Amino acid sequence: MQEALSHIQDTLHSIHAEVSKKIIGQDILIEKLLFTLFSGWHALIEWVPGLWKTKTVNTIAKVLGYEFKRVSFTPDLLPSDLTGSEIYRPQTSKFEVRKGPIFTQILLADEINRTPPKVQSALLEAMEEKQVTIGEESIPLPAPFFVIATQNPLEHEGTYPLPEAQLDRFTLKIVLDYPQKWDEKKIFLSESHESEEENKKTKPILNATDFLEMIDYISKTILVDEKIYDYISDILTKSRKMVEKKDDIVPQLSYGASTRAGLALIRTARVRALFEWREFVLPEDIKYLAHDVLRHRIGLSYESMSEWITPDQIISEILESIQIP
Repeated sequence: MQEALSHIQDTLHSIHAEVSKKIIGQDILIEKLLFTLFSGWHALIEWVPGLWKTKTVNTIAKVLGYEFKRVSFTPDLLPSDLTGSEIYRPQTSKFEVRKGPIFTQILLADEINRTPPKVQSALLEAMEEKQVTIGEESIPLPAPFFVIATQNPLEHEGTYPLPEAQLDRFTLKIVLDYPQKWDEKKIFLSESHESEEENKKTKPILNATDFLEMIDYISKTILVDEKIYDYISDILTKSRKMVEKKDDIVPQLSYGASTRAGLALIRTARVRALFEWREFVLPEDIKYLAHDVLRHRIGLSYESMSEWITPDQIISEILESIQIP
């Protein structure tokens, strides 16, 4: 068992190091995307355009050796443009399925909140069931299958808020920041010296079969103490209590975190523990991931929004109020 865990740890760090050679100044983004992928779920990335979100996802796909497709979620996109459709063939007098770009291993849903909710909801079945229904036929997606979506902040023009059911299926919502000055300078220098040939040198480190086995092995091997489960339950329960209105106390949230949020914390915490060279989850893993797991799974009340309170502030308040086991 120790040998298997060491192999997975080495693989994780090798992937991180290989991607970091191409993507400068986004180590935290790379790390959290790996936590998401190795937990077997999906990720949502938010910040303004021009911060290498697309290039980061593309590079990770190359390093993992997976098929990668990018779809721009524009206002005129139709569900069939994403999932595919049935085409009638007069020669055979039959309908044939034409598969859409969703049939890939890593799908980058670029600027997902620029398309209407009807198209966004077309992803629900794919993200949860790993299949797509076209006509009367349900077609399984390639394994593994991941959706990594990017979105602009909701204050930007032409954006649609994602439905709660859609948001809940993203394991992490990663909010980026601008790169540091020295990292930005490195980006300028690397862009001016990087040739097209050098850009093609990225070599796959993993294959799909090994990857799926690693996900399964992590979920069964990395230990989570019962006190950690209680700690996570306390966090979720506290968020739900902040919806209640008692006497003159104004509710801070319109809805609390779901059970799926707790499962996401457990799965990603296992990967983070492994990344930190441990075989067990600590409370610090939960605290490290709590903001990314919960910020899109709690709804601010009108009173909180009117006072410009952010979900991250609420999550920090929750974590501070709960005793660490």
